[in-house]
Amino acid sequence: MHNDDLIGLYEIAQIANVSPAAVGNWRKRYSNFPVPIKQLQSGPVFQRRQVLNWLRSKEVPMAKLIALFNNKGGVGKTTTIWNLATSLAEKDKKVLAIDFDPQCNLSIAALGNEGFSSFLESSKELPYGKTIRSFALPYIQQSAPGVPYIDKPKVAPAKGKLDIVPGDFWLNNFSDILNVGTDVIGGAGLYRFLMPSSLVDAIEKEYQTLYDFVLIDLPPSFNTLVRAALYSSDYFLVPCTADLFSAYCVGLIGQVLPRFIEDWEQGKTRFLQSNSYDQILPKKGQPKFGGWIFNGFDTRKKAGSSEIEKTGADRAQFEKVQASIEDQLIPKLNGIKPYKAVPEFVGKIPVANIEDLNVMAPDSIVQNVPIKYLHQHRPTRDIGRGTWSQDQKNLMRKMDEEYDKLADFIITHF
Repeated sequence: MHNDDLIGLYEIAQIANVSPAAVGNWRKRYSNFPVPIKQLQSGPVFQRRQVLNWLRSKEVPMAKLIALFNNKGGVGKTTTIWNLATSLAEKDKKVLAIDFDPQCNLSIAALGNEGFSSFLESSKELPYGKTIRSFALPYIQQSAPGVPYIDKPKVAPAKGKLDIVPGDFWLNNFSDILNVGTDVIGGAGLYRFLMPSSLVDAIEKEYQTLYDFVLIDLPPSFNTLVRAALYSSDYFLVPCTADLFSAYCVGLIGQVLPRFIEDWEQGKTRFLQSNSYDQILPKKGQPKFGGWIFNGFDTRKKAGSSEIEKTGADRAQFEKVQASIEDQLIPKLNGIKPYKAVPEFVGKIPVANIEDLNVMAPDSIVQNVPIKYLHQHRPTRDIGRGTWSQDQKNLMRKMDEEYDKLADFIITHF
């Protein structure tokens, strides 16, 4: 165990934003407060992970980890995370967004090409740059404590706090290092698959910040990166689009996720046989379905009415995805025995409906400006006009409100 894994009463007080005396009272009042690892002349020291998990389980607000996950590409995972994170921050929440996708689209959108490129640069002092790799590689090799880095988006929210963990193309190699058979099913490397959770712990310690929400962007895959994020997360959201394969992929999630959990439970049982006092692993590997998001559909006015509806083709695809959620995904998740994977507040109705933003979506990424603020910026030259039309501004405002509603849903239920 590294010294960085240990924490004293004063550090606990700093993280929880209370006095050391309050921490002392917690030790007396709560019988489940973590037991000190050792007693020094300066006072007791504790395992940092156990303390953070105890804080998460108490009234002290701790981060909820949320993965945005679909094995199908092009469903709007990155766009959703970026705009949802902005909406949460504007509601005065502390938000951390982790780019855990080797494509690094979130890093490019939020930090810009030049900003992100500077984080990739390595040197003698920074052998792994200042991306997620600088923490993940030493962590997985257990050679030294990893160093976490964060940055602010180019266009930061006016309220709250939003930090970004820059991704790295190296994550493709990281996914190959992780081994499901040995690490998970065999139980020998379960903590290797909790790297995203450990990264959050390290960032909270390094930057003395307790986040309210952590959003994790993932590749369109069922690979080990996705497993690691899901095992680390409290909830997962499933973005879908109006196309032929979304309904099929939703059903596939229902088949695959229960096997992920079965593998975790096997490994956890083996691990706890010789590590019965571990207080962290029993609470991990329990991602709950937080709902689905319908992205990128077109609308029209109903004939003879001002009411807006989905176009015929997109409506048909919506109904297929909704049926797959109701008939395939939810029943399969309800079959997971170790924990309740589908909360009562989730059903077949999407938790957000995001219309097709057409040229505004790519322009948002090119300018590194979330939809919430895009109306304040002129379109890029490629758009072909100097200002946004009123219809475009109205759609931006409408979709910004939809992201705000999604943020309210998460704050209320997660």
